[in-house]
Amino acid sequence: MTHISGYVQALLFASLFMIFINADIGWALIYIIGAAVVTSLTTFLISRKRFTVKLREFSGVSEYGRSVGFDVTLKKMGFCFIPYVELCVNANSSIHLRTSLLFRRTVTVGGSFRASHSGLNTVTLSEVIIRDFLGLLQFKIPVDQTAHMAVLPRVIEYDGPDVPPNLLPSEEEDVEEGVVVRQGGMPGYEHREYVAGDSPRRVNYKLSAKKQKLMVRLDESNGYATTNLYITENAQPVCCDKAFALAKRLIIRGGTVKIIHKGEERTAATPETLDRMREWLAFREYAETEEPFTDTLPADATVIFSGNGQIAV
Repeated sequence: MTHISGYVQALLFASLFMIFINADIGWALIYIIGAAVVTSLTTFLISRKRFTVKLREFSGVSEYGRSVGFDVTLKKMGFCFIPYVELCVNANSSIHLRTSLLFRRTVTVGGSFRASHSGLNTVTLSEVIIRDFLGLLQFKIPVDQTAHMAVLPRVIEYDGPDVPPNLLPSEEEDVEEGVVVRQGGMPGYEHREYVAGDSPRRVNYKLSAKKQKLMVRLDESNGYATTNLYITENAQPVCCDKAFALAKRLIIRGGTVKIIHKGEERTAATPETLDRMREWLAFREYAETEEPFTDTLPADATVIFSGNGQIAV
């Protein structure tokens, strides 16, 4: 209940006006105030359960620091006349949106938040607050609707410990032009068109001159094992950024990288597959706060990312 004392005072004033100044006008004031109160309460009590609210799901991906918009749609079900509606949304901070359900059957109200970390950013519609015309009643309706926005890992420089040399592709390798070793040990010629990010050392300039476009050797079996990057379940978003930074460095140098997180994995060996790995990391959910380490580490994990950015080799 809110503002009730103000209406009690108005009724008291109307009564005094009726007794000491003008009875007809005083009674008219009492009737007007009483009718307004009854109308406000009646329409509110009838309307309070005759609408639905829906937080729209996100699509696509965003980038760190970008402003992300979201929509909440309210829809009437039959007679509904609510002048004051407040939507309480949590999206890295508390957001309050205000609208009304008066003359439109469907109302969509929008807001925005800043993508504050890599991986899934959560938006939660937690509560809807409604009030009548005169502000006599206020109802809080609990809502538990969530939507997730996928945010790509940041492009940063890897600053962790060095990967053991026996697992790191060498930039100084001198491979006979065009000759590679396919899986199974059979020699052959495998190339693809140059993509931004490829190591210049892998460009086959003789073949590139012939085809008049840059061609890159696919040295898929270069004698080095796949580098396995393990992101633990207690890892915060910064671990996602660092794992991607290391994966990018290794792939540019011609290596193959596998990232493992919560029982799922993704492998990349080229700039194209690295882009798909980055999108995969954007749709992963990471720990929001520091949590105890409980993972059972796989035996083939080469580099481990855990907690608030800890890295172990």
